[in-house]
Amino acid sequence: FGSSLFCSSSTSAARPKMGKSIRSKIKKRLRTAKRQRVDAMILTPKLHEHNESLRRVMEGRGVTLLKPKNAFKYPEAPGAVFPQHEVMKPIDFRSSNLPMAAFAFRGNRRKYSGEELEYMNRVAKDHPKMELMAGGGAVLAQSGQRVPLREAELLATAALRPEVAAIAAAGPSTAASAVASAIAEEAEEAEEADAPIQAEKEPENAVDNSRPPVLKDERRAKRAAAHRPRAAKKGKGATPDPVTKTQKKSKASMKV
Repeated sequence: FGSSLFCSSSTSAARPKMGKSIRSKIKKRLRTAKRQRVDAMILTPKLHEHNESLRRVMEGRGVTLLKPKNAFKYPEAPGAVFPQHEVMKPIDFRSSNLPMAAFAFRGNRRKYSGEELEYMNRVAKDHPKMELMAGGGAVLAQSGQRVPLREAELLATAALRPEVAAIAAAGPSTAASAVASAIAEEAEEAEEADAPIQAEKEPENAVDNSRPPVLKDERRAKRAAAHRPRAAKKGKGATPDPVTKTQKKSKASMKV
């Protein structure tokens, strides 16, 4: 009996655990924690960049900058740069460095309130920023200085199209003021157009000959008369009623 019990316990201990399905609640919570980190580190900065580009377009500063030429091919070109490869730090999805992963365990509750809810919201937004490990930017061919890619594009555009570079380098204050003044003028014109027109008072006991007279609508009476059934004609040429004809014959036979 003892040997059989020992064998059964050893086989149960050596048996591997079952894997988690894609519908597992714990795995869903882990994926949610990872998705929050991706949203905070990658998607949100991209949305801010798109918003800034749209704001530049609304302010009249939406221009397309020129791409600087490769200094390996065109070393004498104005604004040429040596391109640099960017090595970004990968996103850390380890549970030990992911705060929300600590709450993805079996038996945990999902609903929080009060201070707990504020704490969970604060923890869900606690993520590091993307870091550059090596490379990035561009090296100017003339001076050998490392500059950001945006500045390199501004220098390349200023060498060939200085007016476009001046618009791109202009601050948002002047462009915003111009746009704000244009919007204010449009608002004033709209208010003037929507202003109610004051009607003149009509004089008392006066006749307005400019208005056409209101005629009586006789078409309805004509339509009613057209659909009305006509009465049968009773004259000399009319056909006799069969009932009256039989009555006359019966009276004549009674007289005889």
